[in-house]
Amino acid sequence: MRNENKILVKYYRLSLEDQNPGESDSIANQRSLIEDYIKGHSDLRDMVTVELSDDGYTGTNFNRPGIKKLFDLLKKDQIGCVIVKDFSRFSRDYIELGNYVEQIFPFMGVRFIAINDNYDSLFDGQEGGLEIPFKGILNDLYSKDISMKSKAAKRQMIKNGKLCSGSFPFGYQKVEKRQRNQENMLYQIDEDAAEIVRLIFRLALSGKGNIEIARILNEKKCPTPGTYKRLKGGFGYGLKQNQESIWDSMKILTILRDERYKGTLIIGRYQSAGIGSGKVVEAPETSWFRKEHAIPAIISAEDFETIQEMHPNRKRGRYKKEHHLLYRKIKCGCCGRYLYYKPSGSGEQYNSFFCKQSHLNTESKCFRGYIKEKDILDMLLCVIRKQVELSGEIKRNVKKQTRTEVYRAEYQINTLQKAIEVRQAAKAQSYMEYRAGEITKEEFLERKEKLQREIAEKEIRVEAVKNTKEEGLEEKRELVEALSGYQNVEKLDRGIIEALVDTIWVYDVGKVKVEWKFPSGEFPVELV
Repeated sequence: MRNENKILVKYYRLSLEDQNPGESDSIANQRSLIEDYIKGHSDLRDMVTVELSDDGYTGTNFNRPGIKKLFDLLKKDQIGCVIVKDFSRFSRDYIELGNYVEQIFPFMGVRFIAINDNYDSLFDGQEGGLEIPFKGILNDLYSKDISMKSKAAKRQMIKNGKLCSGSFPFGYQKVEKRQRNQENMLYQIDEDAAEIVRLIFRLALSGKGNIEIARILNEKKCPTPGTYKRLKGGFGYGLKQNQESIWDSMKILTILRDERYKGTLIIGRYQSAGIGSGKVVEAPETSWFRKEHAIPAIISAEDFETIQEMHPNRKRGRYKKEHHLLYRKIKCGCCGRYLYYKPSGSGEQYNSFFCKQSHLNTESKCFRGYIKEKDILDMLLCVIRKQVELSGEIKRNVKKQTRTEVYRAEYQINTLQKAIEVRQAAKAQSYMEYRAGEITKEEFLERKEKLQREIAEKEIRVEAVKNTKEEGLEEKRELVEALSGYQNVEKLDRGIIEALVDTIWVYDVGKVKVEWKFPSGEFPVELV
């Protein structure tokens, strides 16, 4: 089998569910097994190879960096073959496994090989329909069993003083296995970060509030947990590339309420919503396991308890969507962050928005004032009414755009279909030449495979263009209907804003730019 201009993906996975992994399950040995297999198959040796791996990820879902890269290559139609040690390395979810091996990979013309399962879709694609789901079911059951055993083992290790944890708070770092003491301690203090934690507690004990503490840390240019992790070569928590991270009240509160800083470890506070689920939920407090003096303390237990007594009723929380009409719609035009909503006790007309960056970082170039929610809503209502008045022209523009897009899509489809017909004719011609003895069987099979692959690629593109055309038409219809539905609008609600407004950019109290979901696009609006 030849895969011209296509990549052979060697995929490896080792997860935490593989308890006490043997030599045969290590990434290195998966690599060795796959490379030996490739060397023994001439049709694979000449292919360009790409290695993708996930070390420490479960096989019960596809939320893995390596798999995501594989899927990106698959969507770009760049993969000719995927090879793994066995089915379970690719997935332990038997439904998804069967879906990819029996439907998606064959449709995309991708060869799939699971070495230890003696499966090669080039030869077993027709007969493997029953075996794959069966093996997948066994893998799924194995994952559930391992998950339960793993939780029980971890809890027992904690009770015995041999600690284990999957996350480390700011101020701590993981102890390498070879460096652990007899108690198998995983935590050790990272002095550079710990000094920042101690400063936070000292400032809190002196009576400073969370916002004031955040300002002090920003003025001192103390790195946030996300920035610190990135400086150490990791990925910042939720930070975009080159995005500036600042201290805020929530970061301060999170540290001040974390019992680990006094040496107390809580296990079982959060749990997975289900096997293979990426969602984490809080477990009942009765199931928590708390162990005092379990890890090195950064601050004293007395200081920690004093802080909790000083602020006994502080609770973490964020405003929910329903708290204001412009939720996740209004951003700072300078830093790009969502503006914070500040409700007023004096009445709704005084509710406002502000940029947290400007209030917590004295060097910030973001606007430093407050912009009233009422002013934004009045502006939006005024502009929407004007757009409705011009809806006739907008509808004509939409219809014109729609006709153009439909014509372009139909032209692309016709071109692709003609290309398919040409290749189908070429297949028939190759067969006639083979029967006439003009070409060898090998030449015929090579041409046939190449033409079949090209036909499949063209058919996929035809379907993509059709889907894009239908989606575009539906969007235009919805747009026209949306505008016509606001003829007599008197007051904005969340539904109207969600339907018409994409983003509101605030550059200053009197300078606002609105990005709309209808054809007008975006334009600046001066608030006076």
